[in-house]
Amino acid sequence: MSAENTDRPIEEVTAEAPQPASEEQPVTTGNAIFSMFGGGAKKEKKVDEDRGDNSGSAKAQREAAAAAKEGEEQDEAPESEDVHFEPVVHLTEKVEVKTNEESEEQLFKMRAKLFKFVKETSEWKERGTGDVRLLKHLENGKTRLVMRRDKTLKVCANHYIVPEMKLSPNVGSDRSWVWNAAADVSEGEPEAVTLAIRFANSDNANQFKDAFIKAQKENEALFKKAAEKEDAEEEAKEKGKEETKSDNKPQVMEGFPMKEWTVEIYILDQEGKEKPARCFTKAVYNLHPSFDNPIQTFTEPPFKCTNEGWGEFEMAIDLYTTEKGGKSTVMHDLNFAAPQYEMIHEITFKNPSQALQQLLRETGPLPSDEERKLKKADASKKKKTFDVEKMADGFVKLTEDDLLQVIQMIHDHKDDGTYIHNNLEAGEFSVDLYTLPEPLMKMLWDFMVKASVLA
Repeated sequence: MSAENTDRPIEEVTAEAPQPASEEQPVTTGNAIFSMFGGGAKKEKKVDEDRGDNSGSAKAQREAAAAAKEGEEQDEAPESEDVHFEPVVHLTEKVEVKTNEESEEQLFKMRAKLFKFVKETSEWKERGTGDVRLLKHLENGKTRLVMRRDKTLKVCANHYIVPEMKLSPNVGSDRSWVWNAAADVSEGEPEAVTLAIRFANSDNANQFKDAFIKAQKENEALFKKAAEKEDAEEEAKEKGKEETKSDNKPQVMEGFPMKEWTVEIYILDQEGKEKPARCFTKAVYNLHPSFDNPIQTFTEPPFKCTNEGWGEFEMAIDLYTTEKGGKSTVMHDLNFAAPQYEMIHEITFKNPSQALQQLLRETGPLPSDEERKLKKADASKKKKTFDVEKMADGFVKLTEDDLLQVIQMIHDHKDDGTYIHNNLEAGEFSVDLYTLPEPLMKMLWDFMVKASVLA
């Protein structure tokens, strides 16, 4: 079969009716007919995408668009619901949160509300609600008070329970307590604060008080022991420094190293404990003449005199009081046989003033106090004849001339048991009426009656 191409247009071919085939006449058709009814070789249609060729039927265009869309979908990556990515960093260790309470034992725990007094505004400010706890350290045994806020666990109270603290009941409440903490570190730095805590009921408040006082007593012994240890260490440290300092001093005399020494003056009470020597107004040290400044004066207790030298000598120390002629001298032997030593000297004060007696009584009763008690007991019989208290009131009513006569009478007729003190410079005269002899008492009584100051 051969096909012959004709140049007639398709419209003309399609307008003609098809002729039946016969054996005598071969059937010849154009390529357009085969194309119209699907016969002949299939030719691919090239679409010029650049020109946007829209020729052809609507159905062909829809099929071409669907094919293009299907191709685009095939080009896209398929979606998957189970997308998994391996982590870049693997957490293999568990992080532990430390509260600095791991080495402590909980002695008490109770829910409460805490308040802080604000001085600037003179009002109480709430610090938080949570569990107040008493924690005892397993090593040093000291107990502290710790309280954290609910949820945030932020610390709102953190301090040791020291002996100086005192729980006081809050005014108008039987379920709250108030106390002062000198060094609360809940804010990071030690701070002096006034705190108040309130519990659900009075029973809870009393349980807290009992636990607080118990911890306070235990801490008192621990803090005292720690303070003594610290003082001993500090003393040893200072001693080591002084020895090192002395050893490094150049020797003035061969074989005699330079020494730094200190002398201090105290008075002893009845139990032998040292007290400030406030009965003296100044102390004058008379050192060896070889010193550049051999006479050194100090006016404040403990009258500390510090020098350095290589030799031992005996120095005279002059101690002064406010009394006229109130100078006492003691001899002190300065030597380096021991790192520290003391010497006890006895000083006698004759007719001390009332002010000096009061200073001396800070260390215990005076010998005259005991004698005066005995004399007062013996003189109690005089009250039957002479009203001593009435006489004392009468002396205040006397004129200046009459008082001078009374003083002269006392000086002229006193005995050895009469206790008087006369400081003319200070204008002070004192007498113990109970120590006056009976004839002198009668003489003074009659004089005061005559002066119309006694009835």
